[in-house]
Amino acid sequence: MVPGVTSSVISAVAVVLAVFLIERVSTLRRQLRAERRNAAALEKELGERRRQIAQIEADQQLVTRFLRELPHVAHEMHAGANVRKIPGLLLICLVRVFEPQQAFVAVRRRSAESDPGRRFRFAVAASFPEKCAVTSGTEFALGEGEVGFAAEVQRVMDRRDFEGLNPSVQPRLREKSLPGFTPDLVAPLVFGGDTVGVVALQGVRRSGVDPKDVLRLTAQVGALAMHSLAQFTELKATANLDGLTGIFNKSHLTQRLAEEIQLAHQSGAGLSVFLFDLDHFKHYNDHNGHVAGDILLRQLAKLVQENVRNESTFGRFGGEEFLLILPGTPKEKALAAADGLRRLIAEHAFGFAAAQPLGCISVSGGVAEYPADGMDAAALLRAADEGLYAAKHGGRNRVLAYVPRYLGGDEALQPVAEPEERERLLLHTTRTPGEPAPSDAGGAHWADLVEVPSVPPAEASAPVPPLGRPGGPKTR
Repeated sequence: MVPGVTSSVISAVAVVLAVFLIERVSTLRRQLRAERRNAAALEKELGERRRQIAQIEADQQLVTRFLRELPHVAHEMHAGANVRKIPGLLLICLVRVFEPQQAFVAVRRRSAESDPGRRFRFAVAASFPEKCAVTSGTEFALGEGEVGFAAEVQRVMDRRDFEGLNPSVQPRLREKSLPGFTPDLVAPLVFGGDTVGVVALQGVRRSGVDPKDVLRLTAQVGALAMHSLAQFTELKATANLDGLTGIFNKSHLTQRLAEEIQLAHQSGAGLSVFLFDLDHFKHYNDHNGHVAGDILLRQLAKLVQENVRNESTFGRFGGEEFLLILPGTPKEKALAAADGLRRLIAEHAFGFAAAQPLGCISVSGGVAEYPADGMDAAALLRAADEGLYAAKHGGRNRVLAYVPRYLGGDEALQPVAEPEERERLLLHTTRTPGEPAPSDAGGAHWADLVEVPSVPPAEASAPVPPLGRPGGPKTR
């Protein structure tokens, strides 16, 4: 073969091979780039799938927490919980379900004669965490800020809803917003068209499940519980109140006294009671009519109620008889407080007071102390009643403390604590509180009117029948 031809063939083959290799490399490079793009797309899709799976898991956890917490908190709210505990229970449920950074529950305040506009304000009753920007007791008005706006329009709103409001409204809401708190979710507690409270959360993670639906149902449960317990509390309070005077009735007073005695026993603190009734109330009714008598009872109850301590319990014990329970008060202080009330009543300008036998509306009462004068409610009331009885016979319009009687005259023996012994020895007698006390007997002290008859030796073992109070029926 001619060398020149061979060289040309080799060159041509080399060129063809080079072109083929270049094309092959280009194809491989294109395939590699495509594979890389596919890998990036797959990686992106995988990341998206992972995010979707994580979101689904988060949504599932949210629903699971909601389904787990809602029945529990609903049961707690209706299982004898106090109305004041509902905001705290509701907040616990919201924190466990939504896991927010901050949250609070506010309740609508009740109107008052001294402040009618109070019913248009909300007070924070529970907040999370302990150092929440909105602390318990913080108040805001209906329609004030984003939280107040949601309460006013009675809508469950999230951050996008607030940002989608009219631009002219947003600055006003932001200006009145609660400092340090930007709500992501707000739901009013609505029952029967009335907003009884509002819940607000900040720092809630986004979810595929609409959190407004979950919050709406939770808020409805909370509103229903608040309304139901408020109605129950009001009904219970009505059952504990006297229908005429509006103060506590005998049933509640008896129960409350037993509870206070138990607390006094546990704490070692003192406890006194003041039992009193109106003097010559029958005279007042006979001369002025029973309508006027009812008005007098209401006025007297209101006067005393407004002048006793908040921790004291005051009520109508029966007829024209009243009872004041004074926790943590020794007999001396209770006697001073009781006499202050007596003077307050005597100096008050009640209707037709001047026509009464004493020239005023007056009361007589007895004071007794736990545990010195009685170890239980019945004994304590009997002791106070004896003080009341002595005050009636001492001339009325006075308050006397119960003084235990001793055996053996002047000798300081053990006081007769048991009613059976007092009846057996005929030193004095007892009556059921609320029963009319007898009238005065010539101004003599009632204890001086009782004689202890001698018992023959043969009859010493025979029980002596209890006698009634001396002096006959009480003249009011």
